[in-house]
Order: sequence, then C-alpha cells, then structure tokens
Amino acid sequence: MSDSLKLRRLKEMRLANLEKELLDDTLKGYDHYVFINERGKAQVVTEQGRWVAEHIRTAILKFNYQVDETKKKFVKDFSEKEIQAYINKYES
Repeated sequence: MSDSLKLRRLKEMRLANLEKELLDDTLKGYDHYVFINERGKAQVVTEQGRWVAEHIRTAILKFNYQVDETKKKFVKDFSEKEIQAYINKYES
C-alpha cells in the first residue's frame, strides 16, 4: 500500500475520532446544534440572538485547530496507537 494512501486513511481516521469526541463527549447535553461543514470544520448553530456558551466556543476552536493540524501531518506524526488502529483496520 502506498504511503500517500496510508497517510490519507490515517488522517480520515483521526478526523473521524476528533468529530466523534467533539459531538459525543465534549458537547453532549448542550442545547445547540453543531454542523460539520464541507472542509471538516465545526460550526455552532444557535437560535438568533443567543450567545454561545464559552465552553462550546472553546471546544469548537480547539476542534477546528486540531482539524487544521491533522491536515498538515505526515505518517511519522501519528501516534503508535493510531498506527496500530490503521494496521488493524486496513492491513489485517
């Protein structure tokens, strides 16, 4: 398997994990909708005129930063755990 395909799949796996963590853990129980746009970045959708809680804004900023950082990574930048998850999913 080519390194470019491996890198693409590692990035996809990390982005899916980041999205799951944001939606299922970080923002669980909040009364807001989170929309993931075509660039993979999160946006908060609220009723007009309502302020978004500081925790939610911080979580969205952190998520979007991690998305940008993931897109810049090389295979060597992924953790051993992520590499092992890739091997288990695609090479076994």
